[in-house]
Amino acid sequence: MRDTEFYENILGLKTPWRVEGVRLDTGHKSVEVKVGYAEGTLWASEAGERLPVHDHVERRWRHLDTCGFETLLSCRVPRVRTPEGKVETVPWAGKRSRFTLLYERFAIEVLLACRSVSAAAELLGLSWDQLQAIMERAVERGLERRELEGLRHVGMDEKSFAKGQSYVSLLNDLDGGRVLEVEEGNDREAADRLLAALPAAVREALEAVCIDMSGHFAAAAHEGLPGAALVHDRFHISAHLNDGVAAVHREENRRLQKLGDERLKGTQRLFGFDPDTLDQEQAVRFAELQGSDLKSARAWAIKEVFRRFWDYSYEGSARKFFKEWYGSREPQPAPANDQSGEDVEAAL
Repeated sequence: MRDTEFYENILGLKTPWRVEGVRLDTGHKSVEVKVGYAEGTLWASEAGERLPVHDHVERRWRHLDTCGFETLLSCRVPRVRTPEGKVETVPWAGKRSRFTLLYERFAIEVLLACRSVSAAAELLGLSWDQLQAIMERAVERGLERRELEGLRHVGMDEKSFAKGQSYVSLLNDLDGGRVLEVEEGNDREAADRLLAALPAAVREALEAVCIDMSGHFAAAAHEGLPGAALVHDRFHISAHLNDGVAAVHREENRRLQKLGDERLKGTQRLFGFDPDTLDQEQAVRFAELQGSDLKSARAWAIKEVFRRFWDYSYEGSARKFFKEWYGSREPQPAPANDQSGEDVEAAL
């Protein structure tokens, strides 16, 4: 298969559009794909009315990388004259965008997988403004074509940018894998605006909403989606458990150091790592802490046991495990020089 045919296939180009050439620049690790159209092409409106070509304009779009090489599309785009003015459209990109639709879809997937807009922008090599524009266009396209009938499970999440100083809130269709709405901010008002974007009948039909463990999403969901179950995903629950272990560790380390006991000094990172990633020296030291009577070790063990929760496929079995796990957290009789263990209960 020739390079031109390869790119025509992956771009999904149809007559009259075609790939006229492919230029590889190994020095800059880039590929430029030249797109054109068949000579003598007649342009027409959806109603079949012939539209004259006013002029042409050179455009370039960022596409998905090819084997690690930045890939750009270039085209001398015809501008046709319509009753509303001069219009230029191409099938591989949206209006006002310098990214292909396939690239923008990939960027949205990266954004949803990252904890912040800034992290996604860094991975993609884009500025925050570029990624923000991609999000806005994705929402516009979603609003134009979205079918809300059958919507049952949604997610509400926040993304930070500008070094965590600013936020946007997102409403996602968890079954369809699409962004339904984006609002500036991460407070209760932003959460309310997300839900208000859905018609009342759609909100009433929702069965579940997945949220993090912050109060504003929960409050908005309780009021705006009274019939939907609140669900916390694995990532946020794991993060909450890790935060609980860290809180126990900080308090116990502070208390022990006052007594001249430095067993926990410099070990906070050990309790946050996966044991399989520790080097030999770290593993030996952590094993000693695990075998001790420290409350930090007990809190870490409680957190680790909970990993088994995600292996259950049936609700009844999962509930039984959770009940047994929760009951096992009740503190055992503590030594006279130890505290009650209630901080473990509170932190987790």
